[in-house]
Amino acid sequence: MTPTAASARPRRRTPLARIVREVVSIPTASFREQRVHAYLAEFAERRGLDYHEDRHGNGYITYRRGRARRPLVLGAHTDHPGFVVTAVRGRRLTLEFRGGLGAEYGVGEFVRLYGDGPSDEGRSGDKASRARITSIDAASRRPGGPRSITGAKATLEAGASAEPGDLALWDVEECRIQGRTVHARQCDDLIGVAAILATLDRLAVERPDAHVIGLFTRAEEAGLLGAAAAAADRTLPEDSLVVAVETSSMAGGRAEQGAGPIIRVGDVQHIFSPRMTMWMTALARELQAGDRTFAYQRKLMDGGTTEATAYDLMGYETGAACVALGNYHNAGPRGRVRAETVHLDDVDGLARLFVRMSETSNAFERYGREATKRWRDIGRDAAKRLRR
Repeated sequence: MTPTAASARPRRRTPLARIVREVVSIPTASFREQRVHAYLAEFAERRGLDYHEDRHGNGYITYRRGRARRPLVLGAHTDHPGFVVTAVRGRRLTLEFRGGLGAEYGVGEFVRLYGDGPSDEGRSGDKASRARITSIDAASRRPGGPRSITGAKATLEAGASAEPGDLALWDVEECRIQGRTVHARQCDDLIGVAAILATLDRLAVERPDAHVIGLFTRAEEAGLLGAAAAAADRTLPEDSLVVAVETSSMAGGRAEQGAGPIIRVGDVQHIFSPRMTMWMTALARELQAGDRTFAYQRKLMDGGTTEATAYDLMGYETGAACVALGNYHNAGPRGRVRAETVHLDDVDGLARLFVRMSETSNAFERYGREATKRWRDIGRDAAKRLRR
């Protein structure tokens, strides 16, 4: 979508809480991301930014202004684990689960039904349009491994209706912001989407010289499909600096909510570009030196696999950033489904870091050269001292 002449540049930033609330409240699941992408197109048009989709349905919003800049690509996926209705027999539903969640969850929980379409109000606003999970289908990904949900059977409540293709999502809070904590059904990874949109919103208002591409991928929960397709098709400029933006489980003390955004050095199977991590860490330190309220964390975050692995292995200069996530994939305490949680200040910190990265993308190589020179000088001095 190309911005129209009537598109007006916003005069002030959109409040972060508003962007978060709007984004995380959109129903979505793998291969059913159309509502999110409709929102992205509208978001871009309101700010005079370009929106388009590739042949796989991945969305791109581009901000470009001023002299040539090395492109900064911020990528987040637009799906979240959820059920899709595959069959309706009276009040009995058969559901397919798209995503990863242990089989100890689900039985007795309620799901809310959403009609299939970007603007279909359908059952989405009807409190009666719920169903209760009566049984879970499960399988192990490896022999002897833990069993995960693959599907379910459910029974509609009286007066509710459903059709094949409908989304059936956990009946927890769409979005509730209590203090600075966001409680939402779909933080993973719509919070990543919101952080990128908050960055683009700030750029559209402040109009700095920068080249930023927001990449919004599909079907991550089904196996990082959208990211793999985009990387394989080389849809990004070859000199892009790519950052995969995620929420990542803080379970096991991996990170702390409210302690700032996380510069993520790797995931459960791969370490990302050391040069990207060094650059991002240097910029975070610069931000902190100028504002002691800015906090950040630098962590591995090995609770899962992220899209950065796809971009990095396909040859792009790739880093990653995330915020600490509570109740990963809606897995709450004692086997109960719960809303996921993130800290709003961590999301704001991501946007601040991304704006700083967009301003310094042309200096990316310099940060690496300066670090190399510093260590070369240390080595020369060490040789003299050690000879003594």
